[in-house]
Amino acid sequence: MTMVAQDLQVGAMPARQQGQGAPVLLVHGALADARMWTRHQSQLAARWNTLAVTLRYFGPHTWPEDGPPFGLAAHLDDLVHAIRAWGQGPVHLVAWSYSAHAALYMARHHATLLRSVFVYEPGFPTFVEEPGALQRFQADAQQMYSPLAEALSHGDLVAATRSLMDASGQAAGYFDRQPAQRRALQIDNAHTLPRLMSQTPPLPLSATDLATIAVPVCIAQGGQTRPVFAEVASAAARAMPQAQHLVVPQATHMWPDEAPEAFCAALEAFWCSATPFGD
Repeated sequence: MTMVAQDLQVGAMPARQQGQGAPVLLVHGALADARMWTRHQSQLAARWNTLAVTLRYFGPHTWPEDGPPFGLAAHLDDLVHAIRAWGQGPVHLVAWSYSAHAALYMARHHATLLRSVFVYEPGFPTFVEEPGALQRFQADAQQMYSPLAEALSHGDLVAATRSLMDASGQAAGYFDRQPAQRRALQIDNAHTLPRLMSQTPPLPLSATDLATIAVPVCIAQGGQTRPVFAEVASAAARAMPQAQHLVVPQATHMWPDEAPEAFCAALEAFWCSATPFGD
C-alpha cells in the first residue's frame, strides 16, 4: 500500500492502486477505464486503499479475442477473481452505470467479498416492475440509444461517442465541452461501443433479489438525471428499503466525473455510516 499510485495486474484486469486504509474497489462505466478514477484516488488516498480496475475489453490494452463474450457475466467473474487476487479482504465496492448492475448482483450472490456497495445510477432495468416506470425507461432508452446505433451502423465511432456523451450529459455539445483529458479517455474506449450494443443479456436480478441483500448499500442518483437512469435507480431504492438512497440535487448521470470531490465526500459519508471508522 502506498500514497503514490502504482500500476499492477489484478486477476485478468489492469489496475491502479493508491492509498492506505480500508480497501476500496472502483469500477468504471461505459467509455471509460481505470484512469477515470485518478482524481478520486488522489482525493481518497490518505484514508483509503483504493484500487481502480479496467474491465475486460476496455481501455487502450490489447485483449485476447478468445476470451469470454462481452457482458456483465464476464465482468462479474473478473471482479470476483480480482477481489480474491488483491488479497485485501472484503472491499468497499464503488460502481457507476454499466458496472453498477454487476455490483448489486455481487452484493446478492458474493456478499462475503464486500464491506459495502455504493452504486451511482445502475443501467439495466431487470428489477423495474412498475409499468409506468418501465414505459418511461423504454421511451427514453429509445431516444438515447437510437442515434448511437445509427452512428455505429456507419462505422463512425467518434460520432457514436459524441452521441452517447451528449445524451448522458443531457446537453448538445456536452462531449466537446469536456476537458481534453476526459474526451481522450472516452475516444480511447470508443472501440467498446459495438460490443456494448451487442453484449450478452444482463445478469438476472429482480426486485426480490435486491430486497434480500444484507450488505450495506447506497443507491445514488442525480436529481436532474434523465429517465433511462433515474427510473432504474429509483426502482432499486424502492426494492431496497434497507439501503441508503442519495439523490444529488441538480446532478445528472455525469456527476461522478464532473464533481470528484463531492462524489468522494458522498462515498466517505456512506462508508463511515455503514461501517464505523471505515472498518
